[in-house]
Amino acid sequence: MSAAGSTVPSQVQDAIKGTDMPLLFTQFSEARSNIEPTEADKANAPVAHQEVRDVLAADPVIAAWGFSPILIGSYKRDVSIRRMKDVDLFGRLPDLPDDVDPATLLKEFERVLKAAFGSERMKRQARSIQISFPDLDGLYVDAVPARPWTSPYGEEVWQLPKRGEDGWQATNPERLTALKTQLNDEYDKLYVPVVKLLRQTRRSLHGKKKPGGLTVEMAAVAAFSSGAVVHGTLPEVYVSALRETGQQLYNAFVLGWGLDDPTLQGEKLYVRGEDADKQALANSFVEAGERAQEALDADDDDKCSAAKTFRDILGKAVDDQGEQDYVFPMPDDCNLNGTRKMFTEVRAGDSQVAGGTRRFG
Repeated sequence: MSAAGSTVPSQVQDAIKGTDMPLLFTQFSEARSNIEPTEADKANAPVAHQEVRDVLAADPVIAAWGFSPILIGSYKRDVSIRRMKDVDLFGRLPDLPDDVDPATLLKEFERVLKAAFGSERMKRQARSIQISFPDLDGLYVDAVPARPWTSPYGEEVWQLPKRGEDGWQATNPERLTALKTQLNDEYDKLYVPVVKLLRQTRRSLHGKKKPGGLTVEMAAVAAFSSGAVVHGTLPEVYVSALRETGQQLYNAFVLGWGLDDPTLQGEKLYVRGEDADKQALANSFVEAGERAQEALDADDDDKCSAAKTFRDILGKAVDDQGEQDYVFPMPDDCNLNGTRKMFTEVRAGDSQVAGGTRRFG
């Protein structure tokens, strides 16, 4: 078992001893490990972040605005999954004059970063400047400028340029990091790995379409914070969180209630993507949650079928050889099609193929 995995506590083993639940602890631990960012990703991210940070800090105009950068995003919150492609630099500017509008602010960031990295590596985005690092496995850094703002409820937070540069949008990324720590403590260190599994589920079911992983994470924050997600083992918490997160997404995008911003009182989240794609994401999570619950509740005789269900839901990721492979391994006594293995060797002409070698880790 990898360092990212965990053994099953003896009290949990005692509690489930004699039951028929195919909880598949080993397979979930391996799946958890198989979606971790690679060692190269973990090494490259701080290098790229520091390089962009140093360039912005050296500019006299931006420095005069009190430039105080921090790392935010999924990497900062330790919920990134492989392959990690982006790192977010949050450029706090506490001394930004009130008369500097969003367009001017972005142009200043663009001016500095273009001079340092060249136009071929720089991309102007809706509310950030993106810098690519082709020598670091294609990693890129999103530099996001922000000014201080006091909400109507007295919260000292930040504002980003709105998409289209027609005003400011409130944000509170440091609160999201604090919520991650709080929920991870409340759920016996299982919140972080479950959010990673939920992000992998979104990638498996929804591909590259919007909404992205942050939307699923925000819905998961709401699900966990409500107390609706059960406490238990990794498989139990994942299945419960999948169902409750699906319900949050369904309420938001199918019923039209929207997603509350868990970091800002009285604010709704702005979620990118077409309405049809948002609804498709919600429905796919609801359907996957139902399938996952059935698999979790199955008798031990149906262990292989249950494993196949989780394998399909979690899908594939880039393995250590740079190819796509399933992250959830089948038990050694199961075939890849979800049937029980009746033999130990694959013979020419066999219609059933046993679980293959693992190429992660």
